[in-house]
Amino acid sequence: MELPCIENLPEEVLEFILSLISPYKDLHDCMLVSKKWKRCVQNVVKTKQRNLYKAITDFDVRWNKITPIEMAPTITKRYSHSAAVHENSMYVFGGCTCAMTTFNDLWRLDLSKRQWIRPLAMGTYPSPKACSSLLRYKDMLILFGGWAYPPSYPLYQSWHLFDELHVYNINANSWTCITTGNNPPPVAGHSVSIIKDTMVVFGGLQKPNTAVHCEKSNEVWLLNLTNWTWKKPQIETGPRPNGRFGQTQVVLDDENILILGGSGGPSFYYCDAWILNMSEKVWRWIQVDIKDKQNEPTNIWSNPGCKIKDKIVVLNRIRQPESNSIAYYPKASWNDSRNPTEGKLSRIDLANRQQDKDDNVNGKRGTLKTPKREADEDESGSVPNKNVTIRSLPSGANMAAFNGPDQQIRDDPKKRFPILEKLEKFKTKYKSTKREKKTHYLGIYVLDISQLVGKNSYATWLPPKNISNGPEETILYTLVEGKSELIMFGGIQKEASSMGFSTNLSSQISNSLHFITAPSYVI
Repeated sequence: MELPCIENLPEEVLEFILSLISPYKDLHDCMLVSKKWKRCVQNVVKTKQRNLYKAITDFDVRWNKITPIEMAPTITKRYSHSAAVHENSMYVFGGCTCAMTTFNDLWRLDLSKRQWIRPLAMGTYPSPKACSSLLRYKDMLILFGGWAYPPSYPLYQSWHLFDELHVYNINANSWTCITTGNNPPPVAGHSVSIIKDTMVVFGGLQKPNTAVHCEKSNEVWLLNLTNWTWKKPQIETGPRPNGRFGQTQVVLDDENILILGGSGGPSFYYCDAWILNMSEKVWRWIQVDIKDKQNEPTNIWSNPGCKIKDKIVVLNRIRQPESNSIAYYPKASWNDSRNPTEGKLSRIDLANRQQDKDDNVNGKRGTLKTPKREADEDESGSVPNKNVTIRSLPSGANMAAFNGPDQQIRDDPKKRFPILEKLEKFKTKYKSTKREKKTHYLGIYVLDISQLVGKNSYATWLPPKNISNGPEETILYTLVEGKSELIMFGGIQKEASSMGFSTNLSSQISNSLHFITAPSYVI
């Protein structure tokens, strides 16, 4: 009798088993077993990529979170950092601390083991900074620009921008600073892309030598990655995007780059899209017509987008269903609250309502004279510090209203103790019940860019549906594409509209990892 062997399994079953393995080094090593396994692994990779694309299009994704407690050692909490993926690792550089100082450390996340590693790199380290760009080119990481706010700087020099260009050799584990004589102005919050052997830089916050304050740029700079020289391309005159920072930049093909969103300053955010066409000697800007804008996210500049085939994924607060507006009812339609009629709403006429009565007040029958206040109570029930007149009870009044059966309970310990015990239980239960703050969560928003390249180019925001809850609303994080998954790291758990220059952010800054994948399936 032939013993059961994994080699005798149908390829469909073997592919399902291989799909449960990490899509990084472990799955790659399975290709070395046999030709059959290699063929099955290649099918698994294609299937995983297809499933992720379908999950994003259908808004049916799965969120996986890894907290720092599960990982040792772990990276420090940060935001406005840079991240890039190379083979089986994600690299993170710099970023901001809760005290608004900056890092210049480099961390590597082993995506197979989900483990952080601190490379002890050699060479010339970059300056501590945030809002810089980090891109992979072959076996190198290209780091450019950024800003810093170290406490050693004078207060009037709170922003220090950089024009530094550093290259990290992954195989040699070494930093190299590259200096040229024609660098662009110091910049931060810019966007970059690599096409063939050229890095394209757009926008950002710049500070020219003749300027006093930072300016929003809409300039384009090119870096030749073979000889490390800078130049500005020739772009025809005409409409072009306004100066901005924090935008998303993706490559459509070898001749077109897309710019999406960005910020033009406080409370001034862009939701437009532009194509930079590089097919001719003179480049040109083309504004993109965006359809179904009612489906677009409310905040793009602090939430980076990530391109998956012909879709751009943006994480943003899940849009809550619109609540019914408060209805106004005229006074004539109000009913007597004491005799409400069926099918109609009852309202209280505060102007003409009768005074409250009590059967026995102060030993006399009559109307309860409520305290007269010239100021309303606040939400906590306390009276504001204003002139408030309260009519006190007459001295020596007969408190007959408090001499009823309840007084007998207070005088009898056997009857009083059970009541006190119930009150104590109620008090304990009330204290343990805390009012939770209203928390917003992130969901995915998808921009369809399949119709961008052509005569009648346009993009479409897909209508969100069945959005599953992601992490708590976070901004200034990084979102990069791994192997059949999206990787979100760090950021501030805060609304973009409430961002200021507060330094008390220690409880809001995150170093958690979130992975967006397709739902698992069974055969």
